[in-house]
Amino acid sequence: MTNAPISHPPEGDHEATLLRHHLDAVAGRTRDTIPADATTIGGDPLDEVAAVVAQCHDVGKATTWFQEYVTGQRESSKRTNHSLFGAYLGYYVLDRSGYDGEDCLAAFVAIAKHHGRLPDVKEYVDCVSRFENQSEANNERQRVVIEQVRNVDDHHRTFAQSFVADVTEGAGSWDEFGTKITDKTFFETVHEHVDRFDFGSKRAAPSDEFYGLLIQLWSGLILADKTTAAGIEDEDLDASEPNAAVLSEYIDGLGGESDEDSQADVLDCFRDEARHDVIAGVEEFRDAESSIATLTLPTGMGKTLTGLSAALALRGENGRVVYALPFTSVIDQVADELTDVFDTDGCDDLLTIHHHLAETRTELGDSAEREEDTDENARREEMVAESWRSGLTLTTFVQLFESLVGPGNTQSMKLPALYDSVIVLDEPQALPMKWWKVVRRIAEILTEEYDATVVAMTATQPALFSDAFELVNDVDRYFNRFERVEYEVHDSALAFDDTDATMGYENAGRVILNETGETDSVLAICNTIDSAIALTDAVEDREAVVDVGRCLRTELDDEGIDLDALVDKVTTTVGPNERALVHLSTRLRPRDRLALVEATKRLTERSIPLVAVSTQLIEAGVDISFDRVYRDVAPIDSVVQAAGRCNRSFERDYGTVTLWWLAPPEGTTKTPSQAVYDSQGVSTISLTSKTLDAVGANEGTIPESTMTREAVQHYYRLVSDRNPGSPEYVDWVDEANADKLGSLSLIGRRDSVDVIVCRTDADSQMAESMKTAIREFDYEAFETLRDESKDITVSLPIYSQDSREAETVRNLEELGDTGLHVLRRSRSKDYFDETKGLAVDNPSVDDRFL
Repeated sequence: MTNAPISHPPEGDHEATLLRHHLDAVAGRTRDTIPADATTIGGDPLDEVAAVVAQCHDVGKATTWFQEYVTGQRESSKRTNHSLFGAYLGYYVLDRSGYDGEDCLAAFVAIAKHHGRLPDVKEYVDCVSRFENQSEANNERQRVVIEQVRNVDDHHRTFAQSFVADVTEGAGSWDEFGTKITDKTFFETVHEHVDRFDFGSKRAAPSDEFYGLLIQLWSGLILADKTTAAGIEDEDLDASEPNAAVLSEYIDGLGGESDEDSQADVLDCFRDEARHDVIAGVEEFRDAESSIATLTLPTGMGKTLTGLSAALALRGENGRVVYALPFTSVIDQVADELTDVFDTDGCDDLLTIHHHLAETRTELGDSAEREEDTDENARREEMVAESWRSGLTLTTFVQLFESLVGPGNTQSMKLPALYDSVIVLDEPQALPMKWWKVVRRIAEILTEEYDATVVAMTATQPALFSDAFELVNDVDRYFNRFERVEYEVHDSALAFDDTDATMGYENAGRVILNETGETDSVLAICNTIDSAIALTDAVEDREAVVDVGRCLRTELDDEGIDLDALVDKVTTTVGPNERALVHLSTRLRPRDRLALVEATKRLTERSIPLVAVSTQLIEAGVDISFDRVYRDVAPIDSVVQAAGRCNRSFERDYGTVTLWWLAPPEGTTKTPSQAVYDSQGVSTISLTSKTLDAVGANEGTIPESTMTREAVQHYYRLVSDRNPGSPEYVDWVDEANADKLGSLSLIGRRDSVDVIVCRTDADSQMAESMKTAIREFDYEAFETLRDESKDITVSLPIYSQDSREAETVRNLEELGDTGLHVLRRSRSKDYFDETKGLAVDNPSVDDRFL
């Protein structure tokens, strides 16, 4: 074969891509994504090593086997797999060029796995470099590399000689590399290298920077390779900078007409004072040794915009801002505010909204281009958006941390966007305690390897980052002036060791209705879905109510949900001595749940008597205010977060937050509190009980400042004494056990099935279109429709094959072999409840991170 090797075949009007051109283009883009001052373990410029990684990653495509495969003349086979060939060449080039051994090893793994997931490094490298014996049945991958090198030498020797001479700047040669491969001495070199590292032993472990270097080289290569192959232009990867002046002007315009006697006006002044305090703290933080800051302010103080102001002030010249939250139930609310602030639709190079329910895309090119090439452009738009190339990305903890801890191939593409970034962690106390140690380790990688800045922002600051710089000059000053509620601790919560003292649901429903007046709005937060259902039933059984969920049905059509009509309908329907009733959980479709949250907010603003029963999804960040809040026993930080939904903007002199201990729902043995919070490795409920004793809960009501400062700090001291967090997770980072890290999940691994719940003709038509796309093998159309269907999809956990959940799924239509199921309107009466959503017996613990 005499023609120059190609990397990609002709497509449309485009000619085939020459392999050398592809390698040069990927190397150039890789360099562009890495700051010039970033260095490797050996102290060399990181962009130089990354460029070598990119230059070598696809050289194995020069074999005749791959050239025939890429032109459609043969099927893929083990000899068309080219990554390991490139890994050995990349190691040789870096080693011959004098780079540090760990840099060479990280480059080897990054190239070898650029089409897959990262492995446990020592185990993987040992497997692909050790020659156990001379049997042909063993060491197949190594033997294939030898065959590929010989094949390139036979058919593209001139290309290979020129390439190696250029990339090593004459320090190495193709002939030397080929000899070392064919006589197997280079396999021994790599094996001896990895064998020197006793990963897991302090005596000969790799450097602390090894995992960070590995994910930098790997993710940079994947981003550059995929975007180059997709035809994405350099300018499409650039970000627009969020304008701090625009944000400041927006905040200044939030206050209404001034009324010095108005609590709302006093609150606005207080928020403005806090924001200026934080910005002053930013200036001091610049000179601090730490790269991690905390921002601690009471709920209702406008932390979202204050934290964003701090992030924009901290952002470097080319840095991006990543704003991460624990709950998707809050993201849309924040997204609405940010799209208003910056006049964007969240689909451009200024703002990206990325979570598993969002239609995540960044519009590229002009409208004419998008119409001409809809499917291909849609794929590119999604790729750019999921790479977080916008100036501001709004996302979840899951997307952020799972992309740093054992990421998948596509997940990794966002990591280069973290260089010089400011990462805002909103409500970090929601991170599972088992993750605390590894979160600290990952924060270390972010601040040291990516030169990022981390800001942890909450009213209930956990003991997560011990050396962080507090941006608020006098935290207690704000909490002491912010008395909106008082806490009552019910007898059931005080008698925590006595399970007979728990509050039954019939009694709880009676208390809620009896202790609230005709114009009161009440929120009851439960720890599990079954508990929320039991309490909703108890309220509904005791008093005539107007069910907002059932009212929503009449305002739901193919165009969406008419919120104004829904609120008006409920307002006019609620009669004397009646209440509106809202039930909220993740068994509702996301579209319906968001509408119900917004309707609840508007109804409370109209002073319509209302009872809302919810799982923890409403606990933090949702800008809604009730006159009274009832909270099932939970960690102190959760109790305080729940209180943030009470008298949020001083609508009355004081709101009341009642803490009680709800009984096990029918058919269960554990209380919801025990089921959720005693399964995290630390019995956080017992720590709550000790904290309540410490602040005198049995002596009467507890002032807000006592609970938000004294109780929270006492609680986290007790938590810290337990040294929470899995040391094993940190060991996996230090030992570069990426495969083990990839098994971790912030939300817990569990079998679940996604069910598209059809409630309108448009929903049914979408499901039918998805079915057609599968039948016609139109996978791009299917993926587009799948994205559009996410806000009518409910994830149903399957705990055992004989459970009611499993039975429900078996009775629903499946969309091909996609794993998706469809609940048609004709069958909704069997499995869907307008109030409670996807209806199954014995629903389980609500997932806090979805």
